[in-house]
Amino acid sequence: MTKPIKVGIIGAGMAGQAHAFGYRNAMMAVSSRLEVELDTIADPNLLLAESVAARYGFSSAIADVDALIASDVDVISVTLPNFLHAEVLPKVIASGKHVFAEKPIGRTPAEAGQLQALAERSSAVTGVGFSFRRLPGLAALAAAVADGAIGTVHTVRGWYHADYAVDPSGALSWRYSQEQAGGGALLDIGAHAIDAVHFVAGRITEVTNATLRTFITERPLPGRGAIGHGASAPEEHGPVTNDDVALLSVVLESGAVGQISLSRIAAGTPNSLGVEVYGSEGSASFDSISAGEFHLFQTASADAAYNGPRRIFTGPAHPYFTDVAAMPGAGVGTGYAEAFTAEIQEFLRSVGTGTTMDTNFATATEMMNVVGAALESSRTGRSVTVDSVA
Repeated sequence: MTKPIKVGIIGAGMAGQAHAFGYRNAMMAVSSRLEVELDTIADPNLLLAESVAARYGFSSAIADVDALIASDVDVISVTLPNFLHAEVLPKVIASGKHVFAEKPIGRTPAEAGQLQALAERSSAVTGVGFSFRRLPGLAALAAAVADGAIGTVHTVRGWYHADYAVDPSGALSWRYSQEQAGGGALLDIGAHAIDAVHFVAGRITEVTNATLRTFITERPLPGRGAIGHGASAPEEHGPVTNDDVALLSVVLESGAVGQISLSRIAAGTPNSLGVEVYGSEGSASFDSISAGEFHLFQTASADAAYNGPRRIFTGPAHPYFTDVAAMPGAGVGTGYAEAFTAEIQEFLRSVGTGTTMDTNFATATEMMNVVGAALESSRTGRSVTVDSVA
């Protein structure tokens, strides 16, 4: 019998809970056998760690992060605020354990590059959670573009619009600090949109223009023990030092051009990541709000009387679907929860086979370099090549 992979998670906030959900459901995979032992949740907020451990079936909860790193677990997920990654990830990598880090792995291109170098010197599997790549609809769209279904790509539009920050009474958490977060909407949600463009259309090599704006300039300080976006102390306020909205114009390695639109104050749009791509022989699009489908238009098969994109419902023929859907039939739908199951399954398969994960620390650095170029372009008003900030 295969020895179970023993799992620990550092961080019990929203991302930590999503990883815990993924590990709990990872064994539902049917394409490969996965044995997982849910061991420990570590977080300085012990009460939170205990509640997450109980909810997701982990054996224990501790407040001592270093104790988990020194324990006998096989893999550790690191799901901490951005400013703690540079402190904690080197310790986890040095332990020799397999590491799955929530994005981003650093706040700047320099931090990301340093962590990538450490990861590449390790013999362990080191992966990063770009969860949207695991949605069957987006993965199917990327495969269609790679297969030439729409010809040569010339234009791409990516976006991530969310409303988690639309309420000005929401607490001033670390997400609203440029120093602690490394970016506002540009990095917090932009990480996923930039990576989705890389995934579907290819590497971004230049940011020709970046407009960053902060519309809610101050927020109430968070209450004691607050997590997420709530629990503020309304009588005291502090400044927001990063962006609420970011608009980027970019050039891809292929010569294609694109735009990326990011907002954390998009009233009425709770959580929408999307990609729209145009090529010489058609177009394709995906929106996570309708995660169980994507759209494809092919010029060669167009009929003048009934011209338009096909709406394709995801099913067993598409990536990840069979291993994460509640029923193995087209049209039953998958969503963001299944994306976390799929990314954890992919990580554990890599651990089991000793192979490199397709979203690794280099993937995270590539995304972070685009963020760095956007910040520089916004500051100077000039076009900035991505390689110049790497």
